[in-house]
Amino acid sequence: MKKYSFLVLVFFLYGCGHITEFTKQIWGSSTKAVEGARSDASVKSFNCDYEACFDAVVKIAKENEVNIFINEKKKSRLVLMGIPGAVDTTEVGVFFLTFNPQETKIEISSLSLLAKEKAAEIIFKDLSEQFSAVK
Repeated sequence: MKKYSFLVLVFFLYGCGHITEFTKQIWGSSTKAVEGARSDASVKSFNCDYEACFDAVVKIAKENEVNIFINEKKKSRLVLMGIPGAVDTTEVGVFFLTFNPQETKIEISSLSLLAKEKAAEIIFKDLSEQFSAVK
């Protein structure tokens, strides 16, 4: 009985958010690392609506045989793996921010500078061919 009381106490003291994040880390689907690296993200804005930009990045990833590890369109983020030239399991976060209906800012972050730069090179190059960049 004391074991269960302790677990209930831990749950209430720390809340389910900590338990959920811990579970995601064990499962391998946490975005905490790439979220934390956003302060050093490669950033570029394009003249495109959110839907078009998001769908274009998904298509770019598939065309370049990059794995889409997490696809959370409602949360405006993707996590990619298998970036060419980087370790296959290195995570790269792609975050989408909209300022108006025709402008989307894209942030690409990773704990790996190489993976971040390679992903940004691929994504920004292909997006620049489809949409004009915002200055």
